[in-house]
Amino acid sequence: MKRTILLTLLLAGCSGSGLSTSQGPNGETIVGNEVSMQVTGAANPNVAFTLAQRYCARNDRAARAVGQSGTTAAFDCVKSS
Repeated sequence: MKRTILLTLLLAGCSGSGLSTSQGPNGETIVGNEVSMQVTGAANPNVAFTLAQRYCARNDRAARAVGQSGTTAAFDCVKSS
C-alpha cells in the first residue's frame, strides 16, 4: 500500500506540478501538489481529512480520501462541482 501511495504522488508530480512539503499545526508532514497529497503523523483520520481539506482548498478543490497505510493518509484534490 505504501508503494501505491508513493507511486500515486510521484506520477501526479510528473504532470508538471512539483511536490511541496509543509508541516501541520501539530507536526504532521504534508506532501503534495494541486491534484493529490498525503498527511503523515496525524492524530486520527479526522485530523488528516481536515488538513487535506485545507490543503486542497488552496486550489479551489475538495479532498477525497484515497487510502491509508499506518500513519499516512492519501487524498486526491478534486474539482468541486
